[in-house]
Amino acid sequence: MRLKTYYPLPKFPPLSLSGAACALHCAHCDATYLGGMLPADTPAALVNRCRVLRQNGAIGVLLSGGSDTDGTLLNLAAMTDAIRQVKQETGLILNLHPGLIDAATAQQLAGAVDFASLDIPSDDVIRRVLGLDATTADYIAAYHTLRTAGIDVIPHVTVYNGDEAGLLRPVAAAGDAPHTIVVIVFSPTRDTPMADTPAPGPEAVENVIAEVKALFPAAEISLGCMRPRARALREAIELAALRAGVVRMELPSQKTLRYAREAGYAVAAFDACCALPATYEHAAIRPA
Repeated sequence: MRLKTYYPLPKFPPLSLSGAACALHCAHCDATYLGGMLPADTPAALVNRCRVLRQNGAIGVLLSGGSDTDGTLLNLAAMTDAIRQVKQETGLILNLHPGLIDAATAQQLAGAVDFASLDIPSDDVIRRVLGLDATTADYIAAYHTLRTAGIDVIPHVTVYNGDEAGLLRPVAAAGDAPHTIVVIVFSPTRDTPMADTPAPGPEAVENVIAEVKALFPAAEISLGCMRPRARALREAIELAALRAGVVRMELPSQKTLRYAREAGYAVAAFDACCALPATYEHAAIRPA
């Protein structure tokens, strides 16, 4: 048994292609998380930022940011040439968080972006939380659009109530299975419209992971960084995720690491986000 653990900072930081701007202000975030990203909201700023990061030892970056009213990543279409330049000049591993993406943009990014982290939300979450006039089918279509362009895609599923595994059934039915799937967990965030919404419990997380594993038995399932951080709940969720079959975990607690080692897991650590394809692990692994 092996548990891969992931530590994005400082060598794999998130960049916001929109700076602090977001047109959606989703109920669960309200642009709060953009404050934790490095701003890179013009082509020149993106290239310069990535040059400096590379010079300071960075391995890769997450290209994310706020969303436009149609669910696309703000400024992405205007940044495609700069993203290609970043790849050519720095060799950084580029993880794109695109939202809904059209075929033309995906084709322009093919060969520059190394992989994409794509959320697959439910129809209810799209309407109630994101406030978008879209459907789960649109996000499944984005998955196939990226794959058709030759971009590796890591689906992300957010646990709200424990029935989210079914969101990936269309992917399984299409026979285009991902090698890695990230499960994240809704976390109430201060000063957002959903600040008082209860977080899901460990049972819900365990159920989703187990069902995702049943749908994709060959895939590596990861517990991602977005999840509740209150100590007791965090530890309970992490241990439930291990029981359900995760083999990747971002920022595990010390209790989880002790439990894993005592249970016989060989623990490896990587300076990257947990969606990192195995192809790039050699560049990010920490010495034992």
